[in-house]
Amino acid sequence: MTSPAPNTSYSVASGGNAFLVLVSGRATYTTCRAFGEFLEAAPKSGRRTLIIDLANCASVDSTVLGLIAGAATDFRKIGGEVYLQHATGRIRDVITNLGLPELLTLLPEDEQLPAATALLSAKMEEHCVAPACNSAILHAHETLMAANPENIARFKDVVAFMREDLGKNL
Repeated sequence: MTSPAPNTSYSVASGGNAFLVLVSGRATYTTCRAFGEFLEAAPKSGRRTLIIDLANCASVDSTVLGLIAGAATDFRKIGGEVYLQHATGRIRDVITNLGLPELLTLLPEDEQLPAATALLSAKMEEHCVAPACNSAILHAHETLMAANPENIARFKDVVAFMREDLGKNL
């Protein structure tokens, strides 16, 4: 008998120069549409810091990690930074193996940024859970491939399938 999947949620608080996102449950392509939209808009907000807390995240897939990598790239372009905190075990291994620490700051497992501590008391806005659209899934995987040459072999079949599915001639 398997245990039921934990409820997935993406909750956001903002204040000062930072956003804090609490990711709970399973962060997958089936749950990340609003989260991806938030990540795309966040660098345009004027804030320079995005903190993603994975303390209550049971698992994260490549689509979600690709969305985070894209946000990290966009934040760097404006002089900002993305931080991942409380990433442990398998999640931490996947983040490292995909080369994401080259794009963002992966904090030690037990470290939390002071800005995150301050934002934990702020009002959290929960984003609805809905599947990512195909173009977002494609873009997330292309971002992972660009982030680390080793990811090309990992995701080339997914990207080829998605491009064909979307009718792209790239």
